[in-house]
Amino acid sequence: MKCNYQQKVTVKDLASALSAESCRHCGIGIQELLTRGEVLEVCAEEFAYDIEKRTQILEPVALCPTCHEKHHLDGQQQHNPCQVRARLSREGLG
Repeated sequence: MKCNYQQKVTVKDLASALSAESCRHCGIGIQELLTRGEVLEVCAEEFAYDIEKRTQILEPVALCPTCHEKHHLDGQQQHNPCQVRARLSREGLG
């Protein structure tokens, strides 16, 4: 699965998101994921939008692989590498 955010995440943001030690959406912990042979993945959620700069302000979040995959599904249940565009499509805004 391709995730645009993973190509630009900083080490600091990566560490910050993974420090939660559980999935932001379903709450599964890292220990249970490890028993499944999985690990937390980092993606982002749109926190705000800077109108002047026309840029999104993203907050890094830790997600289990299942929730990360769902995070990228658009309104037609197709994968979109941009999680923000996928969300906008799901909400009928994009």
